[in-house]
Amino acid sequence: MMLGWTRPFQINRRLSQEEMRSHFLLQKASSYLPDPYGALVRFNSEFCEMIDCSERQRGMSKTLVCLLGAFVLFSCGVSVFFMLLSDYLSQAIDAVFLLVFTFIFVVVAGGGSWLLWKMYLRYDFFSWRYFPVRFNRVSGKVFVFRSEEFGGVLALDWRDVYWHIGTDETGKICTLRGHVLNGSTVVKTFSVGNFFHRDEVYRILSLWCFLEKYMEHGPQDAAPAAGDEFIYYSTKVSFRNCFVRVVSNLSPLLVSLRHKLFFVYYPLMSSLVLTQWLVLKSCREPKWPEFVEKSCAPRAKKSFAWVEPERIGQFLSNDLFYKRLLEKEQFNKNLFENGSGFVGF
Repeated sequence: MMLGWTRPFQINRRLSQEEMRSHFLLQKASSYLPDPYGALVRFNSEFCEMIDCSERQRGMSKTLVCLLGAFVLFSCGVSVFFMLLSDYLSQAIDAVFLLVFTFIFVVVAGGGSWLLWKMYLRYDFFSWRYFPVRFNRVSGKVFVFRSEEFGGVLALDWRDVYWHIGTDETGKICTLRGHVLNGSTVVKTFSVGNFFHRDEVYRILSLWCFLEKYMEHGPQDAAPAAGDEFIYYSTKVSFRNCFVRVVSNLSPLLVSLRHKLFFVYYPLMSSLVLTQWLVLKSCREPKWPEFVEKSCAPRAKKSFAWVEPERIGQFLSNDLFYKRLLEKEQFNKNLFENGSGFVGF
C-alpha cells in the first residue's frame, strides 16, 4: 500500500464509480460501533488525531531489502577492487585496467544506491516519524500533515471533504480516504488510519463511524460505552513498540510457525525490528504550524484528554478495555458478514 506515501494519489481526474458507491456506503455506517482500530494517537474535547496509512509500512521488508541491496553492491565492489589492487601491486594487471574497473564500480554501486534511495529509502529515513491527520470538532476543520513534496499541511472544512473507501492497484487493500473536489474532479487526496484487506472493510466503516460521531455529535458519542475511552497506539520510538509493529505486519502463517521455522523467523524479526528502530530514530517528530496549534488550543473550562500510552497496547492489561475491544470487533464483524450495506462494493 504505497499510494499516498512513496507514490502520490492520482488526482486531476473524475470520481470513479467505486468511489461513489463507497461514499454512499459510509453514509450507512451508523449501525457500526465506533472504533478507531489502532489509528488514534490523541483524543481530547477539542480535537482527535489519527495516523495515516504509511505508518504500518515504515522500516518494513522493502526497507530491509533496499538496505541489503545497497550493502551488497558496495561490498561486492570493494571486494573485487581490493582483489584487483592486489593484482596491480603484484603487476599482474596494469593501472589502466584498475582505473577502468574503479570507474565502473563507482557508477554501478553509487548509481544503484542512489536509485534505491530515490525510489524508496528517502521516504523512510530522515523524514517525519508519522503523518498525523487532526480533526478539530470545535472549528469543524481537518488538518492533514504532509511532507513538502506532497504540498505541505492541508487545512480543510470537515463537511467539504468527500469521504470514501479507497483501494490500492490490486483492489484488495482498502483505506479511508478523503478527496478535495472541484466539481466532480479530484484535486487532492489523503488517507486516514490503517489499511486493511477488503474482507475487513467493516474496520474502516467503524473508523468512519468514530470520526463522524466525534465531529458531528461530540466525544461522548465517539466513546459511548465504558471501556471505550482508551488509546491503543503509541508513536514513541522504542524496541518494544517496533517489535509490536513488526509482528502485526508479518504473515499470520509465519507467526504461527515461528517455533518450527525459528531459524528463519527470529533472524528476520530481529532484522526488521532493528531496521524500523533505525528508520524512526533518524526521523523528526511532526510539528504542526502555529496556526493549527492556535486553532486547537483548549477553549472549554472543563477540557479533558485521554492518556496517551508509552507503548502500543499498554492499556489492554485492563480487562474492561480488552473485553470492550473484543466486543466491538465481534459485533462489527458479524454485521459485515451479514451483508449490511455492502451490495455493490
